[in-house]
Amino acid sequence: MYFYNKHNISKNDINEVVSALKSSTITKGKYLNLFESKLKKYFNSRYALVFTNATMALFAISKCLEWSKNDYIILSPITFVAGANAVLNEESNPVFVDIDKYSNLDHKLTENKIIELKKKKKKVKAIIVTDYGGNPANWKEFYKLKRKYNILLINDNCHAFGSSIDNSKNYAAKYADIVVQSFHAVKNITTAEGGALIFNKKSLNEKFKSLREHGFLTSKKNPWSYEINFVGYNARLSELNCALGVSQMKRLNFFIKERNKIAQYYNKKFATVDNLKIPEIAKNNFCSYHLYPLRFDWNKIGISKRKFYKILKEKYRINLQIHYKPTYKFKHIKSKVKTKLSEFKNTEKFYKEVFSIPLYVGLKLKNLNYISNSIIKTLKRKS
Repeated sequence: MYFYNKHNISKNDINEVVSALKSSTITKGKYLNLFESKLKKYFNSRYALVFTNATMALFAISKCLEWSKNDYIILSPITFVAGANAVLNEESNPVFVDIDKYSNLDHKLTENKIIELKKKKKKVKAIIVTDYGGNPANWKEFYKLKRKYNILLINDNCHAFGSSIDNSKNYAAKYADIVVQSFHAVKNITTAEGGALIFNKKSLNEKFKSLREHGFLTSKKNPWSYEINFVGYNARLSELNCALGVSQMKRLNFFIKERNKIAQYYNKKFATVDNLKIPEIAKNNFCSYHLYPLRFDWNKIGISKRKFYKILKEKYRINLQIHYKPTYKFKHIKSKVKTKLSEFKNTEKFYKEVFSIPLYVGLKLKNLNYISNSIIKTLKRKS
């Protein structure tokens, strides 16, 4: 079965994890420090803290920054639900804004929403911008909004490790106050499960570190004495996970090159196929292609989306995925956040049309031929 994405583990990865297992410490040891150091260097940031997963990292932001009932947080509806959940966890208010032609949060509509909420005397505390599929958002414009309205800017960079803007791979920490990374099994590098926060503010470092350790604050005078000033989490990433991350980072460039080769193959294959739309990448952006979102004009194709999915899975063993169901459509969010579908024309159209097709390291030319030809053949069928 072909899936939309898949992890890639080497002998060196296994050896590194075994080395961690054999060391004297399997948590809070040298690999955690080394992994965080490598992340800092890559993003050119002052601080990097790893967490059990990116969801926990997002929850850490909402808790440490003390978001409240009076705070409004703008985010894209085309992203994983963790961001909205982190906002709701502190009883703050998620505000969804439509996407642009690159499937990222639209900066112009974001400014319109800031102005609209300001007129109602509602405070926009932060903007969470997702680099969807590995395609960087319009960060120069979002940075202007941050400066103009004094709003915290968060980069949900979970898809985009290895992406760049104007040949700068450390753009994320340059424009955003806080960068969130994910090392889930199918991300561009993996620690099996894991995430990170990357940032430059010292005060945030102390808060995030404390929250990751149950809320502990240690005493400088007495090493055995500590205090708890707020409810924290046990959100450390083990040495085994960090060892895998250290090893995987050595192959990051290789992973991204391979993903781009596959994406370019698909681009050429599908560019001239009627009623299909390949991903659009901004001129100065380099995409790491965590996803390959292919869009289908079902009205013109003459086969239903559901039947297309079923044929690909049952006949060709290709299991497609949708990234994502718009967050405002989930029941628990719908009950708390009022949205007008008329404000989400691009989002609704995208959701109706999109499938993520297989893209991962290890796919050979014969596999890519099989996948793309199976898609094209199925498109020619009629419902």
